[in-house]
Amino acid sequence: MKKYLLLVVMFLGLTVEAQKELNAYKYIVIPSQFDFQKEANEYGVNLLLKYKFQQLGFETYLDTDDLPQEVLTNTCLSVYPVLHAKSNMFKTIVSIELFDCTKKSLYITQEGSSNSKNTKVSYNESIREALNSFQGYKLEFAPVEKNNVIADSVMQSRATDKNDVKNNEDVMSVKEVIFSDEGNVYKLIKKSLMFFEIQNVKTKEIIGEMIASGFKKGVFHIKFNDEIGFCYYGENGNLIMEFLSSDNSVQMKSYYLK
Repeated sequence: MKKYLLLVVMFLGLTVEAQKELNAYKYIVIPSQFDFQKEANEYGVNLLLKYKFQQLGFETYLDTDDLPQEVLTNTCLSVYPVLHAKSNMFKTIVSIELFDCTKKSLYITQEGSSNSKNTKVSYNESIREALNSFQGYKLEFAPVEKNNVIADSVMQSRATDKNDVKNNEDVMSVKEVIFSDEGNVYKLIKKSLMFFEIQNVKTKEIIGEMIASGFKKGVFHIKFNDEIGFCYYGENGNLIMEFLSSDNSVQMKSYYLK
Protein backbone atom coordinates (compact mmCIF):
# COMPACT_ATOMS: atom_id res chain seq x y z
CA MET A 1 0.00 0.00 0.00
CA LYS A 2 2.86 2.37 0.90
CA LYS A 3 4.46 1.59 -2.46
CA TYR A 4 1.35 2.67 -4.39
CA LEU A 5 0.93 5.75 -2.19
CA LEU A 6 4.53 6.76 -2.97
CA LEU A 7 3.88 6.36 -6.69
CA VAL A 8 0.78 8.59 -6.44
CA VAL A 9 2.75 11.25 -4.54
CA MET A 10 5.57 11.13 -7.11
CA PHE A 11 3.06 11.43 -9.97
CA LEU A 12 1.34 14.40 -8.36
CA GLY A 13 4.71 16.04 -7.78
CA LEU A 14 5.70 15.65 -11.43
CA THR A 15 2.31 16.98 -12.52
CA VAL A 16 2.67 20.10 -10.36
CA GLU A 17 6.17 20.77 -11.74
CA ALA A 18 4.93 20.34 -15.32
CA GLN A 19 2.08 22.76 -14.65
CA LYS A 20 4.52 25.32 -13.21
CA GLU A 21 6.36 25.29 -16.55
CA LEU A 22 3.15 26.54 -18.17
CA ASN A 23 3.58 29.82 -16.27
CA ALA A 24 6.12 30.81 -18.92
CA TYR A 25 3.30 31.03 -21.48
CA LYS A 26 0.72 33.80 -21.67
CA TYR A 27 -1.58 32.62 -24.46
CA ILE A 28 -3.27 29.47 -25.73
CA VAL A 29 -4.18 29.24 -29.42
CA ILE A 30 -6.75 26.50 -29.98
CA PRO A 31 -7.36 24.96 -33.40
CA SER A 32 -10.87 25.73 -34.62
CA GLN A 33 -11.00 22.15 -35.91
CA PHE A 34 -9.10 19.08 -34.68
CA ASP A 35 -8.24 16.11 -36.91
CA PHE A 36 -11.15 14.00 -35.63
CA GLN A 37 -13.72 16.73 -36.32
CA LYS A 38 -15.59 17.05 -39.61
CA GLU A 39 -16.26 20.77 -39.14
CA ALA A 40 -15.14 23.70 -37.01
CA ASN A 41 -16.19 23.49 -33.34
CA GLU A 42 -18.02 20.20 -33.89
CA TYR A 43 -19.74 19.07 -30.65
CA GLY A 44 -18.81 22.45 -29.09
CA VAL A 45 -15.36 21.06 -28.24
CA ASN A 46 -13.20 24.01 -29.31
CA LEU A 47 -15.23 26.74 -27.64
CA LEU A 48 -15.40 24.63 -24.47
CA LEU A 49 -11.60 24.42 -24.40
CA LYS A 50 -11.37 28.16 -25.00
CA TYR A 51 -13.67 28.84 -22.05
CA LYS A 52 -11.96 26.37 -19.70
CA PHE A 53 -8.43 27.66 -20.39
CA GLN A 54 -9.66 31.22 -19.89
CA GLN A 55 -10.78 30.11 -16.42
CA LEU A 56 -7.23 28.91 -15.76
CA GLY A 57 -5.90 32.41 -16.45
CA PHE A 58 -4.63 32.14 -20.03
CA GLU A 59 -5.49 34.63 -22.74
CA THR A 60 -7.20 32.18 -25.06
CA TYR A 61 -8.00 32.37 -28.77
CA LEU A 62 -9.15 30.15 -31.60
CA ASP A 63 -6.74 30.14 -34.53
CA THR A 64 -9.47 31.82 -36.61
CA ASP A 65 -9.76 34.77 -34.18
CA ASP A 66 -8.01 38.10 -34.70
CA LEU A 67 -4.86 37.39 -32.72
CA PRO A 68 -3.08 40.07 -30.67
CA GLN A 69 0.07 41.56 -32.19
CA GLU A 70 2.15 40.02 -29.39
CA VAL A 71 1.00 36.54 -30.42
CA LEU A 72 1.80 37.24 -34.07
CA THR A 73 5.20 38.69 -33.18
CA ASN A 74 6.25 35.95 -30.78
CA THR A 75 4.46 32.63 -31.21
CA CYS A 76 6.62 31.14 -28.46
CA LEU A 77 4.54 32.98 -25.84
CA SER A 78 1.68 30.67 -26.79
CA VAL A 79 0.73 27.08 -26.02
CA TYR A 80 -1.00 24.96 -28.65
CA PRO A 81 -3.35 22.14 -27.51
CA VAL A 82 -4.06 18.88 -29.28
CA LEU A 83 -7.05 16.80 -28.25
CA HIS A 84 -6.51 13.03 -28.37
CA ALA A 85 -9.88 11.33 -28.76
CA LYS A 86 -11.00 7.70 -28.85
CA SER A 87 -14.67 7.02 -29.34
CA ASN A 88 -16.91 4.02 -29.95
CA MET A 89 -20.58 3.20 -29.40
CA PHE A 90 -19.98 2.62 -25.67
CA LYS A 91 -17.48 5.22 -24.50
CA THR A 92 -15.63 8.41 -25.40
CA ILE A 93 -12.11 8.89 -24.01
CA VAL A 94 -10.06 12.08 -24.42
CA SER A 95 -6.88 13.69 -23.15
CA ILE A 96 -5.43 17.13 -23.91
CA GLU A 97 -1.76 17.59 -24.73
CA LEU A 98 -0.12 21.04 -24.75
CA PHE A 99 2.76 21.90 -27.10
CA ASP A 100 5.08 24.88 -27.39
CA CYS A 101 5.97 26.72 -30.61
CA THR A 102 8.49 24.05 -31.63
CA LYS A 103 5.91 21.25 -31.10
CA LYS A 104 7.64 20.12 -27.90
CA SER A 105 5.16 18.46 -25.56
CA LEU A 106 4.79 20.45 -22.34
CA TYR A 107 1.98 18.69 -20.53
CA ILE A 108 -0.68 16.03 -21.06
CA THR A 109 -3.79 15.64 -18.94
CA GLN A 110 -5.27 12.51 -17.48
CA GLU A 111 -7.81 10.69 -19.64
CA GLY A 112 -11.41 11.73 -19.23
CA SER A 113 -14.25 9.45 -20.27
CA SER A 114 -18.01 9.41 -20.71
CA ASN A 115 -20.58 6.67 -21.40
CA SER A 116 -23.23 9.04 -22.71
CA LYS A 117 -24.90 7.95 -25.94
CA ASN A 118 -25.20 11.63 -26.96
CA THR A 119 -21.96 12.43 -28.82
CA LYS A 120 -21.89 16.12 -27.87
CA VAL A 121 -22.55 15.32 -24.22
CA SER A 122 -19.94 12.55 -24.16
CA TYR A 123 -17.20 14.82 -25.55
CA ASN A 124 -18.10 17.63 -23.15
CA GLU A 125 -18.15 15.32 -20.11
CA SER A 126 -14.89 13.60 -21.00
CA ILE A 127 -13.10 16.91 -21.70
CA ARG A 128 -14.24 18.36 -18.38
CA GLU A 129 -13.01 15.24 -16.58
CA ALA A 130 -9.63 15.38 -18.38
CA LEU A 131 -9.25 19.03 -17.40
CA ASN A 132 -9.63 18.06 -13.74
CA SER A 133 -5.86 17.49 -14.03
CA PHE A 134 -5.58 21.27 -13.64
CA GLN A 135 -7.47 21.30 -10.35
CA GLY A 136 -5.79 23.85 -8.10
CA TYR A 137 -3.76 25.38 -10.94
CA LYS A 138 -4.02 29.06 -11.87
CA LEU A 139 -1.66 30.73 -14.34
CA GLU A 140 0.91 33.02 -12.76
CA PHE A 141 2.56 34.34 -15.88
CA ALA A 142 6.33 34.61 -15.43
CA PRO A 143 8.23 34.66 -18.75
CA VAL A 144 11.44 32.65 -18.69
CA GLU A 145 14.53 33.56 -20.65
CA LYS A 146 15.45 30.41 -22.48
CA ASN A 147 18.71 29.45 -24.17
CA ASN A 148 17.17 29.63 -27.61
CA VAL A 149 15.97 33.24 -27.30
CA ILE A 150 19.19 34.58 -28.86
CA ALA A 151 19.04 31.96 -31.58
CA ASP A 152 15.43 32.83 -32.34
CA SER A 153 16.19 36.55 -32.56
CA VAL A 154 19.10 35.95 -34.95
CA MET A 155 17.03 33.67 -37.16
CA GLN A 156 14.04 36.01 -37.14
CA SER A 157 16.10 39.02 -38.14
CA ARG A 158 17.64 37.10 -41.03
CA ALA A 159 14.37 35.61 -42.22
CA THR A 160 12.39 38.86 -42.06
CA ASP A 161 15.10 40.87 -43.85
CA LYS A 162 15.35 38.55 -46.86
CA ASN A 163 13.93 39.88 -50.11
CA ASP A 164 12.98 36.42 -51.37
CA VAL A 165 10.56 35.71 -48.50
CA LYS A 166 7.05 36.15 -49.81
CA ASN A 167 3.48 35.38 -48.90
CA ASN A 168 3.33 31.68 -49.83
CA GLU A 169 -0.22 30.91 -48.78
CA ASP A 170 -0.78 29.47 -52.27
CA VAL A 171 1.79 26.75 -51.47
CA MET A 172 0.93 26.14 -47.83
CA SER A 173 -2.85 26.12 -48.33
CA VAL A 174 -2.73 22.71 -50.02
CA LYS A 175 -2.71 19.59 -47.86
CA GLU A 176 0.53 18.14 -49.23
CA VAL A 177 3.75 19.63 -50.63
CA ILE A 178 6.53 17.45 -52.07
CA PHE A 179 10.15 18.65 -51.89
CA SER A 180 13.54 17.01 -52.28
CA ASP A 181 17.29 17.30 -51.96
CA GLU A 182 19.79 15.32 -54.02
CA GLY A 183 19.09 12.01 -52.27
CA ASN A 184 15.68 12.11 -50.60
CA VAL A 185 12.09 13.08 -51.29
CA TYR A 186 9.95 14.56 -48.51
CA LYS A 187 6.26 15.24 -48.11
CA LEU A 188 4.95 18.22 -46.16
CA ILE A 189 1.59 17.13 -44.71
CA LYS A 190 -0.83 19.72 -43.38
CA LYS A 191 -2.32 18.54 -40.07
CA SER A 192 -4.13 21.70 -39.01
CA LEU A 193 -4.23 25.39 -39.79
CA MET A 194 -0.85 25.97 -38.12
CA PHE A 195 0.87 22.57 -37.95
CA PHE A 196 2.55 20.43 -40.61
CA GLU A 197 4.42 17.12 -40.44
CA ILE A 198 7.39 16.25 -42.65
CA GLN A 199 7.56 12.69 -43.94
CA ASN A 200 10.36 10.86 -45.72
CA VAL A 201 8.45 9.53 -48.74
CA LYS A 202 10.62 6.41 -49.13
CA THR A 203 10.64 5.25 -45.50
CA LYS A 204 7.24 6.78 -44.53
CA GLU A 205 8.95 8.02 -41.35
CA ILE A 206 7.91 11.35 -39.83
CA ILE A 207 11.22 13.21 -39.50
CA GLY A 208 10.09 16.73 -38.66
CA GLU A 209 7.36 19.26 -37.94
CA MET A 210 6.60 22.80 -39.02
CA ILE A 211 4.48 25.53 -37.47
CA ALA A 212 3.58 29.01 -38.73
CA SER A 213 5.83 31.52 -36.98
CA GLY A 214 3.42 34.47 -37.04
CA PHE A 215 6.09 37.18 -37.28
CA LYS A 216 6.01 37.21 -41.10
CA LYS A 217 3.69 35.51 -43.55
CA GLY A 218 5.39 32.60 -45.24
CA VAL A 219 7.99 32.06 -42.49
CA PHE A 220 7.76 28.92 -40.36
CA HIS A 221 9.41 27.42 -37.29
CA ILE A 222 10.77 24.04 -38.33
CA LYS A 223 12.26 20.93 -36.75
CA PHE A 224 13.88 18.84 -39.47
CA ASN A 225 16.22 15.87 -38.93
CA ASP A 226 16.78 16.99 -35.31
CA GLU A 227 17.72 20.55 -36.33
CA ILE A 228 15.57 23.51 -35.28
CA GLY A 229 15.31 26.72 -37.29
CA PHE A 230 13.16 28.62 -39.78
CA CYS A 231 12.01 27.93 -43.31
CA TYR A 232 10.34 29.89 -46.07
CA TYR A 233 9.51 29.67 -49.77
CA GLY A 234 12.01 31.45 -52.02
CA GLU A 235 11.33 33.24 -55.31
CA ASN A 236 13.40 30.64 -57.16
CA GLY A 237 10.81 27.98 -56.32
CA ASN A 238 12.81 26.36 -53.52
CA LEU A 239 11.93 25.65 -49.92
CA ILE A 240 14.71 27.31 -47.91
CA MET A 241 15.64 26.26 -44.37
CA GLU A 242 17.96 28.13 -42.02
CA PHE A 243 19.51 26.56 -38.92
CA LEU A 244 21.69 28.18 -36.27
CA SER A 245 24.98 26.36 -35.59
CA SER A 246 26.64 26.10 -32.19
CA ASP A 247 28.95 28.99 -33.11
CA ASN A 248 25.90 31.18 -33.90
CA SER A 249 26.56 31.04 -37.65
CA VAL A 250 23.54 30.36 -39.87
CA GLN A 251 23.49 27.31 -42.13
CA MET A 252 21.16 27.63 -45.13
CA LYS A 253 19.75 24.62 -46.97
CA SER A 254 17.68 24.73 -50.16
CA TYR A 255 15.18 22.05 -51.21
CA TYR A 256 13.44 21.73 -54.57
CA LEU A 257 9.66 21.74 -54.74
CA LYS A 258 8.33 19.00 -57.00
